[in-house]
Amino acid sequence: MIDETQPSGVGTSGHRRLDIQGLRAVAVLMVVAQHAGLPVSGGFVGVDVFFVISGFVITGMLQREWTTVERVRFGEFYIRRFQRLTPALALMVSVTILISIPVLSPLGGQQTAAKTAAGAMLLVANFVLARNTGNYFDAPAHTIPLLHTWSLSVEEQFYLIFPAAIAGEWMIGRRAGGRLKNAPTATAIVLGIAVASFGAAWINAAGHVWRHARFLLGFYGPVGRAWEFAAGALVALSVKTAVNGVNTAVNGARKLGLAIGLFGVLMLIASLWLITDTTPFPGPWTLLPVIGSCALLLAGSLGINPVTAALATTPLVAIGDWSYSIYLWHWPLIVFASLLWPNATAAAFVAGALSFVPALVSYKWVELPIRGISPISRSRIGRIAFTTFVPPLALAGALGFAATQGFWSPVVVAYQAATIPRHMSDIAECNTAVPLGQRSGGDCTWNAAEPGPPIYMVGDSNAEHFSEAVIGAGATLHRPSVIATANGCPFVDMPMQPAFVPRDECNTFVQGTLDSLKSRLRGLVVISMSDTYWFGSRVITDLNVDRTFEHHQADALGNDLRLIVSSLQQAGQRVMLVQSTPKWHEDYRYTPLTCSILTVLARRCAQQMPRAWAERAQYVLREALSSAARETGAALLDSWAQLCPETMCSTETDGLIRYRDYTHISVPQSKALTPVFASAIASASR
Repeated sequence: MIDETQPSGVGTSGHRRLDIQGLRAVAVLMVVAQHAGLPVSGGFVGVDVFFVISGFVITGMLQREWTTVERVRFGEFYIRRFQRLTPALALMVSVTILISIPVLSPLGGQQTAAKTAAGAMLLVANFVLARNTGNYFDAPAHTIPLLHTWSLSVEEQFYLIFPAAIAGEWMIGRRAGGRLKNAPTATAIVLGIAVASFGAAWINAAGHVWRHARFLLGFYGPVGRAWEFAAGALVALSVKTAVNGVNTAVNGARKLGLAIGLFGVLMLIASLWLITDTTPFPGPWTLLPVIGSCALLLAGSLGINPVTAALATTPLVAIGDWSYSIYLWHWPLIVFASLLWPNATAAAFVAGALSFVPALVSYKWVELPIRGISPISRSRIGRIAFTTFVPPLALAGALGFAATQGFWSPVVVAYQAATIPRHMSDIAECNTAVPLGQRSGGDCTWNAAEPGPPIYMVGDSNAEHFSEAVIGAGATLHRPSVIATANGCPFVDMPMQPAFVPRDECNTFVQGTLDSLKSRLRGLVVISMSDTYWFGSRVITDLNVDRTFEHHQADALGNDLRLIVSSLQQAGQRVMLVQSTPKWHEDYRYTPLTCSILTVLARRCAQQMPRAWAERAQYVLREALSSAARETGAALLDSWAQLCPETMCSTETDGLIRYRDYTHISVPQSKALTPVFASAIASASR
């Protein structure tokens, strides 16, 4: 997202290519449009356009410096990067942290914001987010005001490594003889990086990567993104740049540039609607915005044509100049507006539009003045660095510490104890898509020395959230408990696409775990999973519902469950199915991450829901589970009597905070269900 001198071409101001500024404008408008709620599902690929531009611009800048002075002055290079990027980032981070105090939730939101702020200032926000949050497109991500800084860290990591690599290669070539004689070798090396990185991204998108490597290869990972920078670098290394308009009169070059430019425009337009939040990314589909960006950069290098002329228009160039500041400010304002006015559909759009105001202020009063300081002494850069880094890091540290302490409020501390801690099996890393019997650390077993028949709990995160109850029941009944769960993987063998995990990975987990259970010591297999996978379009007025898409899903679920239960029973295992817990959605949403500290202190974070409404909403799928239990003779455990006593469901009752989010019960609630599970397990084992 830098704006430095760029490879010369037509439509330039000095070394400044105006069409590239226009392309920056297109990229940032794509991102803002999607985040503001406009119907462009792939707008987030504007970040990938920025990555390609950065690779192109940095490589061209290094080429010119090497050609001029036969070396790369790394000190000046990194000082320019700091002047251009860091002070504006520090201002945005500081303001965001201050606003986060009253607006964000102390039930995880403030803690994540504090960690991400520190990560952003230290160039590792992408790693912080990969470790501490879910997927970029998960609902919780919409409450993280510094989520967008992941891309800035990836870009800055590129700046740390790539210039040294390419300059080192040029230096080796010079020793071999000849100025830039080794350019083809540099191209080959960058091409090798691109191929290796793209291959890694493709493999990860297909779900064939060791889960501990996903922080490097996943959405936030630099390894799976390096090829995008390399693609821009390859264009810079390969094009023969038009100098002083010499090639602009060549009609063939003009026509070729127009054709390539139109192709690039079509690729970017296709990206906006063909790529969605369910597209494995980065991966093969990332080729659309990357190739489109490369095409537009190449078109601009070939001379003036209608496409590059359109990009070089004054409004687009101006937005391109402001693009870094716009990117910095748009997302925090959208997040805060959405949290403050959750029912206002236009809140995100208005916030996105208003973000141009602080962006312009930052551009005029921070970016331009600091970028214009030249030459800059070591003592002065030291003072600027100190005043740049200390405020945001100090604010982040203060917020993180206060939030961790629950702001010294018993009410906040109680809520944190229920909504933040992970369940026992997740802490023990038993919540993974590796099948039972194939886990490198061995089976996840509690009470292993107990003499009774084992209890096997399998399923997804809606099984994992019962881990305290199952383990406690095992201890009560003197039986070992084995837990094998995988987030986002319903325990079925159906041709469906799970919510968060590649289907092949889920199928491997389910089939491998089934095979293992059939050969194990006889005991009780407890199967639990969410029913949200099968929620489709439905019209429910009473319990006599018409057949809908959801009915067909329920039929498939029931049939598959009967097959799974029967196969386990034939292998000598007893089986108990567990009904999914009441879900807080639609008119009765419960999202602790949206509860500000003021809301928590006022005890207004709890939610209530008529039990009859929940039963109607989940009836079809509850009946599918009940039917499968009746027809196979499997036991059935239903916790609704405990979670929804009498006529109302409540997220909080008599000081017990039952839910940690809209679909998962809390650790205290799971512990409170221990007697219920113990009784049901004992009965199912008779």
